Amino acid sequence: MENINHPTALADEPTLPFLPPPTRFAVPPKNAGRKRIRGLKPPAYSLSSSSDPAVFSSDDDPALDNYIHGRRKKRYVGTWYDQHPASSDSADSAMGDDMRPPLLKPRPQRQFKRQFDSGVWMQADISTDADENMELDPSISRLPISHSAPLRPRYSEEEASAQQIVQSCIDVGREEVDLSALQLCSIPNAILELISLIVPIPTVAKDVAFEQRDPDIKLFLSNNFLRQFPSAIINIEHLTVLSLRGNRLTELPPAIASLKNLETLNIAQNKLRSLPGELLSLMKAGSKLTDVQLHPNPFYQPRVPNYCPSGMEEYERGTFGPKGDADMCESWHGFTTTLLARTPVQFSYHSTVVSRFEFPTATSLPAHLRKLDLEELWFLEIPKVIRKTIGPLLDEPRASTPKGAPPLFEMALRAAARYPDRESTKCMLGERGVPRHFTPAFERAAHIFDMGSQTCCVCGRDTIMPLTEWVEFREVQRTHVVVMGQTENWYSTRVSNNGDEHCVPFVRKGCSWSCIPFKASEPSEDLELVPEV
Repeated sequence: MENINHPTALADEPTLPFLPPPTRFAVPPKNAGRKRIRGLKPPAYSLSSSSDPAVFSSDDDPALDNYIHGRRKKRYVGTWYDQHPASSDSADSAMGDDMRPPLLKPRPQRQFKRQFDSGVWMQADISTDADENMELDPSISRLPISHSAPLRPRYSEEEASAQQIVQSCIDVGREEVDLSALQLCSIPNAILELISLIVPIPTVAKDVAFEQRDPDIKLFLSNNFLRQFPSAIINIEHLTVLSLRGNRLTELPPAIASLKNLETLNIAQNKLRSLPGELLSLMKAGSKLTDVQLHPNPFYQPRVPNYCPSGMEEYERGTFGPKGDADMCESWHGFTTTLLARTPVQFSYHSTVVSRFEFPTATSLPAHLRKLDLEELWFLEIPKVIRKTIGPLLDEPRASTPKGAPPLFEMALRAAARYPDRESTKCMLGERGVPRHFTPAFERAAHIFDMGSQTCCVCGRDTIMPLTEWVEFREVQRTHVVVMGQTENWYSTRVSNNGDEHCVPFVRKGCSWSCIPFKASEPSEDLELVPEV
């Protein structure tokens, strides 16, 4: 075994290269501490080392004045934002070998500022000579983009007066909004929506607890020129008095039944032909409606009204279910109605009437044309084309109601009615090749959407395309209920004894051909019909 400690064995091994002489920059003295020693110079950069900083030629520098013909190009070392001439290419090398490359510039301290164009805090950019000599496009303004304020609607002089009145009521907490005799042809919904902001000022008295009550809003729109019912009224929750007397209204929306707190309603001196059937929910025992003014109005009137007292309750129970009147706990006075007669049912298909009976469509009819035909409560005339479709349903009990999703055509009408740009939709429907019944169906659906929701009076389903309609003539009565112990005494009187004002027409609408009136039992021969004078 060879002895590795022998001198000849150590001589055969290759020797390690000698370390370079230490520089004053390599290791600081031990007693230096944290003080910075001045005069230390960095070692010269070796361009052959792969870890050296990148070398840049003067061709990369747009400043062409650094290039001198007849001499080799200058070279720079360091990062792009902190580069300096290499030691071998220094312009001062010709002055002597004792010159050393300049000290490295200290790394600039990070500074943060707000960049408005990006919305992020970023480090400040440090410009270099190259950056200053570059030709850049003019920068875009970094100011924040200010969105223009929404355009305020332009109101007419009459509408501006109504807005000022509503605003003054909000400011002082006045619950009586009087917009009468302002010559309003229409009133924007934005003005009426402000009425819901009215908050009454409570009465503060000594030794009385503070209590914030609900407003008691009274809205007066009488003696104007309104042709359409303002739909924003139905959203005023605490509306108790509504006066629309002396306008030009031709129709009331079914959504008027949502005004549960309504106590007074005045719709006299308008051009109403009929009233919505949903209004009957406010004319029953226990409701808050205690004052109603309906006449004069050019209402439809029946031809030779005959009615059978024995079939009325059976008809109402079979068509609309049992009455939901609750037991009276205390005395009450208000308005109720009694059924007298009804018209035949108008059946429609895609806004086309397919039945023999059809409502008049003229906006102004003479008195002798406002008479509608009647149909007995135990008879129901159904067109043959409809009888083939819903014949089996007619033999089933009236408890069966239509189920399932609405037709695709009705869903398309509902979506088109909600579209804000209806004029473009109407123009597209009028193009060549589009079925003719689309345009009237769309106009009707848009009208129902503007007037509020429409529900089927039989099954209660929302509909925007009712397929059955009929008119019920009812007598409006002022009723007093006196509760004494366990007994209730009802006293009813007619609102008007005038023949033209005796019967008030209420329009009922169904969502399908199976939502039709119930046929009461035919009266016996010995029961005589009671004619109305």
